[in-house]
Amino acid sequence: MNLEEFRDSLEIAKESELIHYVQHCVCMSMAHMSNPRADSHTMLDLVYAECARRGKERLYDKAYETVCRKPDMCKLFLA
Repeated sequence: MNLEEFRDSLEIAKESELIHYVQHCVCMSMAHMSNPRADSHTMLDLVYAECARRGKERLYDKAYETVCRKPDMCKLFLA
């Protein structure tokens, strides 16, 4: 999926799907920390932008916080 398709999928995503996207993108972004040009960082930004567009920044914050408190969950997302 390219970034434009990803952005389109975010626009039609349910809130529960947005939470999943945040968690998945946080894990991917952490996995690619050594590559600042990785698409995963842009994807995380796009998810935040969609949450902000909906006025759901707290949803993003809570999902992000969950991954930070339980980094082992990234094993599931990156498997």
